[in-house]
Amino acid sequence: MKGLPARAAVTATALIALIGLSHPAMADPTDPPMEASDITAAYATVACDPGGTTSTDAALATQLNSALDDKMRGYMTAYRVSCARMVIKAVHDRGLPKRAAAIAIATTIVESSIQNISEEVDHDSLGLFQQRASWGSRTQRLNPTWATNAFLDKMLRVYPNDSWQTAPIGEVCQAVQVSAYPDRYQVEASDAQIIVNAIWPYIDGPNGVASVYGVLSNGLLTYTSIDAATGKRTSGAEVSAVSLGFKPKAMATLNHNTLLVTEDGTGGRLYRVDVITVRDTVIFEKPVFLGTGWTHDLLAYDGSSYLFGIADGALRRYKLTADKPALADITGNTLIGNGFTLKTLTATGPSWILGTTSAGALISYKINGAASWQRYQLRDTTWQVFDQLLSPGGGVYYGHRNAEGSVHRYFDENPYDGRGDDLTGQGVVDTEGWTQVLLSANPDTVT
Repeated sequence: MKGLPARAAVTATALIALIGLSHPAMADPTDPPMEASDITAAYATVACDPGGTTSTDAALATQLNSALDDKMRGYMTAYRVSCARMVIKAVHDRGLPKRAAAIAIATTIVESSIQNISEEVDHDSLGLFQQRASWGSRTQRLNPTWATNAFLDKMLRVYPNDSWQTAPIGEVCQAVQVSAYPDRYQVEASDAQIIVNAIWPYIDGPNGVASVYGVLSNGLLTYTSIDAATGKRTSGAEVSAVSLGFKPKAMATLNHNTLLVTEDGTGGRLYRVDVITVRDTVIFEKPVFLGTGWTHDLLAYDGSSYLFGIADGALRRYKLTADKPALADITGNTLIGNGFTLKTLTATGPSWILGTTSAGALISYKINGAASWQRYQLRDTTWQVFDQLLSPGGGVYYGHRNAEGSVHRYFDENPYDGRGDDLTGQGVVDTEGWTQVLLSANPDTVT
């Protein structure tokens, strides 16, 4: 089980043949020996999911190839996503949180480039985690569910009392794998989290709870939880006892206890709001002033690392490098393009945003970078009735109608296919009572 140095790329033919080979590619005898961590080497592999890959696996691979920053950027395939999906599902089904999945995925990135390798490239190691024969039988090690649980079993033994939750991800990977190259895991931690965030909502469909923050016209914060599968509220609208202290203009939810809010007025003041609790009431720390120049009419966070903002039709993207960012942790300031005259804005996944126009169109965008995006018109009309649009991930969308304070629920079977024929209405969460002037969902809370 060693995360060994990557070997130079072999051939284009070898790259195409990554999946399903019965024999390894011929190598130049002067080349260094191939290792299981070689990203483009052609190894014999077996399926991770007995049912094969899905269209969603392929769509997520495309999405992830531009969202990742390190080793796997540009190399994700439907097969690799299916392997990651099986690892993440094993973690999910065991009742462990996303951090455990990120630890497991970071390990598979280093050990096998997320491939279920069925030939003994490195001694007698096999599978996604390159587990030696001492771990189990060949059949067991090539079963992603068994292999993941074996990895987790050791992780929990080495880190009792949930201490693995606070240790650095790379440190935990190394403690389980005992690699000759311990420094290779931590560099993949960020990409591992991006992969987990993208796949986790699809493990068992739109189940779990969507967490929705709101702001009333008097500046009070609200919190509401919604059962994503049924569309029924699981809590009333909890309301803070004190106001933000300023008139808000745009809001983005970064995680369960962190919001970014801009002030409506000259200067474009940006604040971070740290939420202490949402039980019975919403209690938050005094808003932290971050800086000026944030004149955005709309904000949305994609649950991975990117914050999107629109001001006067200009779409900008920022990279967040901390869960509770200071101004220095909001970097990039990339102009994606002009002409984004959207009425509403939300994010549906890493580097994907969704919005409506005043004419009623529903439009999805895949954001690649400066001056680079794909535009998909999912609906031509009727969505003009919504003054706010929000998504907690997993293809679940909520539209808010200000006229009567209603919230409507929709489900997109694949929010990354650029099609609207798999988008269906799922009824009304509430016919009235939602009087918030701003609403934002915690991204990737549908689990």
